[in-house]
Amino acid sequence: MERTPSNHAAPTVLKFGGTSVEDTAACARVAGFVRAHGGPRPVVVVSALAGVTDALLGCAGEGALRAFDPHLERHREIARRLLDPEASAAFLAELERARGELAALVERIGREPALRARLQDEIVSYGERLSAPLVAAVLAAAGLPARHVDARRCIVTDETPGRATPNPAATAARTRAELVPLLDAGMIPVLGGYIGAAAGGITTTLGRGGSDYTAALVGAALGAGEIQIWTDVSGVQTADPRVVTGARTIPSLSYAEAAELAYFGAKVLHPKTTQPAMDQGIPVRICNSRAPDDAGTLVSGAADVWPGTVKSIAHKSGITVVQISSARMLGAYGFLRALFEVFDRHELPVDVVATSEVSVSLTVDDAARLPAVVAELEALGDVQVQPRRAIICVVGEGLRTVSLISQGASRVNLTFIVDEEHVEEAVRRLHTALLERAEPGPGVLARAPIRRAAGRRDGTVDPVELARRLIDIPSVSGEEEAVARFLASHLERLGYRVELLEAPPGRPGLVATTGAPPRLVFSTHLDTVPPHFASGEDDEYVYGRGACDAKGILAAQLAAAERLRAEGRNDLGLLFVVDEERGSVGARVANAHPVARECRWLIDGEPTENKLAVGCKGSLRVTLRAEGTGGHSAYPERGRSAIHVLLDALDDVRAVAWPKDEYFGDTTCNIGVIVGGTQANVIAPDARADLHIRLVTDQAPVRELLERAVGSQARIEYLSFTPPVRLTAVPDFEQCVVGYTTDVPHLSNWGTPLLLGPGSIHDAHTARERIAKAELERGVELYLRLGRTLLAEAAPARRGKTAGARS
Repeated sequence: MERTPSNHAAPTVLKFGGTSVEDTAACARVAGFVRAHGGPRPVVVVSALAGVTDALLGCAGEGALRAFDPHLERHREIARRLLDPEASAAFLAELERARGELAALVERIGREPALRARLQDEIVSYGERLSAPLVAAVLAAAGLPARHVDARRCIVTDETPGRATPNPAATAARTRAELVPLLDAGMIPVLGGYIGAAAGGITTTLGRGGSDYTAALVGAALGAGEIQIWTDVSGVQTADPRVVTGARTIPSLSYAEAAELAYFGAKVLHPKTTQPAMDQGIPVRICNSRAPDDAGTLVSGAADVWPGTVKSIAHKSGITVVQISSARMLGAYGFLRALFEVFDRHELPVDVVATSEVSVSLTVDDAARLPAVVAELEALGDVQVQPRRAIICVVGEGLRTVSLISQGASRVNLTFIVDEEHVEEAVRRLHTALLERAEPGPGVLARAPIRRAAGRRDGTVDPVELARRLIDIPSVSGEEEAVARFLASHLERLGYRVELLEAPPGRPGLVATTGAPPRLVFSTHLDTVPPHFASGEDDEYVYGRGACDAKGILAAQLAAAERLRAEGRNDLGLLFVVDEERGSVGARVANAHPVARECRWLIDGEPTENKLAVGCKGSLRVTLRAEGTGGHSAYPERGRSAIHVLLDALDDVRAVAWPKDEYFGDTTCNIGVIVGGTQANVIAPDARADLHIRLVTDQAPVRELLERAVGSQARIEYLSFTPPVRLTAVPDFEQCVVGYTTDVPHLSNWGTPLLLGPGSIHDAHTARERIAKAELERGVELYLRLGRTLLAEAAPARRGKTAGARS
């Protein structure tokens, strides 16, 4: 499928479910969501108002329209309260025409029962045919250039009643023809979901929940940058929260994981939504219209994979198991084909299949057509039917390490069947065993709820609350996209102008400004070391990966920036980069940004225990490689072991008297990794050691000492170098010199650097990483005081200097 030929930015598709447009307040919020999250080219897809589709189905069944009148009144109320008099009058006239048409259709369905299925599609389509023009008018009344588009002009399907199948190529062509001219003209198209049209203009529907599918088809046709599903829950949960009270949101899923969960019972996403998105590589974000600040769930092709990780447990009740046993199966060809042709003739989908030498067991969730199917199957063997069963599906990309245990074909789920009466207890026990460990596992949010601190005013940033939300989004180096996009959305809602820095590709950092040139910029990094583990808290501490390095710091910086803005300062900026824990690629990219030249002061955040660091050591990353001869270990005298050679070289390195500096302290050398050899009975043919040297001088004298110590024993590879840096001192701030390296040397264009942050480096990178809540709050106050002090200066005192310089 082709992408949109337009040269403009990729559109963003925002789909709003029934509860997101259920009443006046909900519809009024939609305009804010489109402004904040739609980007420059939004496309809106809406469901019928909550409850409307069920009411219309009831009217078709009863042959009367009376039960629909309260829902028509809800439409009238929204129009009267949110539209101007002229627009309201126009919509109310359309509403009356629709009621007349519905009355005629309902009356006709009783006279022509042979056409019931097709007429029912026509009747239920009015839910979206009324909600879409209403929402378009609401957006226009809010000052947005919205235009209603009848989705039947875009979504081309076959004629199957109740569950029509779209034609992807025809749908893509029609969608582009209808929507691209509107987008290029600066308009916001608003379509109803769930509905389409077959040849000849026959109205069709895509099946319950089909508005998600519509959004995915439209997004794929337009080459969207993102598809957003706005609903009434904060993303996909680890289990059905109605069954498991401790269920929590999953920050990221792969397309395969999301599809399995949707098919096997998770109600947040339509099962077919992921395929068009996956075909085009479009991320799907599931958002909560009732809690828009929640991170939600991001579905993409780059979800986290941990061996053995289970992310969610889905279940589906109302299942029937059919077992066919026959000795004819043993070693026979064609038996399974004959069996499944029976289901194909009766158009009865099969969920789960398991086979042995002489039997096949499978499940269906539509028992209405089963008697006819069983009658045909009895010609193939003995048939047993077991009703009132339930499917439980355990899902996670880490399950790819399992080869086959009646495993789902996607290889990201394990599925099994239980009696329906036992399913909820089984799901709860599995959730306890797999997802409720004492330490929250990777990829899921902590059990303890995240709440604002008591007494914190609405509209202000709570650093503890924000730190936990950031911690709960995995962002190990290389996987920072989800947290960057959450932050971008959060900052846009606060009124910042946000630009994502897409380098390296798929790993965006971001720069945010408030309109004026930023004299002062707060900066830190988005990435963490592995492994990710989710947040938790007690009365004293916040726990989780990145709590002190550096997501707690980021939260404190944003809280301070917002307080400065409340004091009338708009010459502020925020810079959050990637890859600090590896090679500072994000900082190097950011250093070329044009905003850097406008910045006078850069406050970089690292865990300095709330002391102003006036110096930080440099870094020299080195690999040593030694070579051996190989050979049988029974005769070591006939060969040379690379490991022995490397160990001798490392002994000599450890004996080096490294340079000292009265300002920065001692040079240190950490031997972080030693690998080599093939197995115990083989003389090692090669070996490697990775060293990280913390510099207090330039690299030249250290390299000379290292090369003298290693000599010809091993080959030295120099990987990266960062010089030590002297930083600016400010009166009345407690000072220190830190022994680690930061991004500061790679942000040389961003004005005079300062280094300050809450948290201790001794808690960073540990299995119990934490930061004290009181230290976070004090960090906010220190950032605020430092910001005020710097902004009161006429110009920066001086740029930070590398080692050897003296002020």
